[in-house]
Amino acid sequence: MRQSCIFLALLIFAGVSGVSAQASRELNKTVALRPDGRLTIDNYKGSITITSHDKPQVDIYVKIESDDPDTWDAERDIENTQIKIDGGEDGVTIRTDYKKVKRHHFRNFWDWITDPFESSYTLPFVHYTIAMPATADLRIKDYKSEIRISDMKTDLILNTYKGQVEIKNLIGSIDLETYKGDVRVSFGGINKDSRFETYKGKILIGIPKDSGFELRTDFERRVDFASDFDVSAVERGRKHRYSDYRGKINGGGPMLELQSKKGNIRLKEE
Repeated sequence: MRQSCIFLALLIFAGVSGVSAQASRELNKTVALRPDGRLTIDNYKGSITITSHDKPQVDIYVKIESDDPDTWDAERDIENTQIKIDGGEDGVTIRTDYKKVKRHHFRNFWDWITDPFESSYTLPFVHYTIAMPATADLRIKDYKSEIRISDMKTDLILNTYKGQVEIKNLIGSIDLETYKGDVRVSFGGINKDSRFETYKGKILIGIPKDSGFELRTDFERRVDFASDFDVSAVERGRKHRYSDYRGKINGGGPMLELQSKKGNIRLKEE
């Protein structure tokens, strides 16, 4: 009897391990994209890693994996997670689509009556690794992914709710908005206007110390701001005792605009 129980337990463990081992799916695709084209990415959670190359194309590698691989639905949820890739050489759109996953887990009124304690489900992670032309425009819409971008000479628009962002050696402009994300951006050079906005996130902006730019902020009183560059504080409201900052750094140049309600923002010389 004891041996039978042990054997049954091993079978169950092997079954669960099998689900875990298979709880991922990969795909590769290459699509044409002009150096002056545009790449748009829409993801919910996982990661986005982008590097540049000198080819007129986008090389896309995707790995989809379960957030909870021990569940019986893990493999089905991964299979139902769709990666939509559309467009042509002027513009390519990559989008994570969870509609089939949500449809499978949809519960109507009678489901709640018959089994009100059924546990909620989690959406799979989607990890993108992408190589693209350095000068193509880049647009990213995200909720809570880890985003890493390096060596781009582009105009970048990035919106993330609470993701982690690391951008290295950016030459160009950025328009970034986050609610409570953790953002680190290192400019290789500033040659266009840029804008950063957060509600209560952390933003660290590294700028070459000899760069010329003009700073303008729109802060409320709970913002923690620090700058290695010499900027002037301008008092906005005596009642609430908070200040904005202005300054032409190294003779001025493109505008750097910062906006926050109670975030943490720092300008760092590099």
